[in-house]
Amino acid sequence: MVGIRELKKRTRYFLHGDKTLPGYAADGLRTTNKNTSFMDEPQFAAAWTIAEEGNREAWRKRGRVPDVRWRAHTCCWAASRALRLEGDFVEFGVNAGLLSMTVCRYLGFEALDRKFWLFDTFGGIPHGHMTDVERRLTTQRNTGIYEDVFEVAKRNFAPFPNAHLIRGVLPDTLEGVPLGNIAYLSIDLNVAQYEKECIERVWDNLVLGATIVLDDYAFRGSEEQNAMWNDFARKNGQAILTLPTGQGVIVVQ
Repeated sequence: MVGIRELKKRTRYFLHGDKTLPGYAADGLRTTNKNTSFMDEPQFAAAWTIAEEGNREAWRKRGRVPDVRWRAHTCCWAASRALRLEGDFVEFGVNAGLLSMTVCRYLGFEALDRKFWLFDTFGGIPHGHMTDVERRLTTQRNTGIYEDVFEVAKRNFAPFPNAHLIRGVLPDTLEGVPLGNIAYLSIDLNVAQYEKECIERVWDNLVLGATIVLDDYAFRGSEEQNAMWNDFARKNGQAILTLPTGQGVIVVQ
C-alpha cells in the first residue's frame, strides 16, 4: 500500500515532472521541490558541458570536476546583466576557468566587443597575509586540489581572443594591465586580505549597476572573507545578497 507521502510525491511528479523532485544535490546544497530547469536550458547545458570537459585535467587530484552548476548559473546571470552596461569582465581567481569558461561559452564571448581579464597564479593559492585558519585551508587546497594548470587554462580560452590570462600574484599583477570600466567582476581568492587589496584597487573602475560575484562569501571556513566583505559593503553603501550556493552578490549602486 502506498503511503500518503509517497502518493503526494507521485502526484507532484505526474503534474509537474521531475523538476519538482530534488533536482540538485551537490556543492553543499540540496534542493527539494524547486524548479531547476535552468540546468537543462540548452545554452547553459552546452556551455557547462564544454567547460566541465575542459577542466577535467585541472581537477585530477580531486578525481572529478566539482558540480558547481548553480554557481555557474549565478555567474552567467551576472555576466548577462553586464552586457547592458559599458565595461569589461574581470575574474580574480580562475584556476583553469570552470566558471569563466562557462560564462564565455554561454555568452559567445569571442563575438563580443569586450575583454575578459583573468587573473591567477594558475598554480594554487600563494602563501602571504592570511590568518591561521586561512593558512591551514590554503595548505590543504594546494596539496589536495591545485597544481600548475596554466597550459590547461590557455587551451580552454584559446577560442576567445578577447580573453586575457594574467599570470602572477594579485594585486601586483594589476600593474600594467589597462583596466578601464568593469561591468562584471568575479572574485575567488580564498583569502580575505587578497580580496580586500584587489577590490580597493578596482572599486573605482566598477560602473553603476555592475555585478560582483563573491565565490567564497557564505562558505564555512570563509568567515574572514565574509566579515571583510560585510565591512567593505557597509563603508561603501552597498548591500550583499547571500545565496545558498555559498556565493555573495553585489549590484553596485
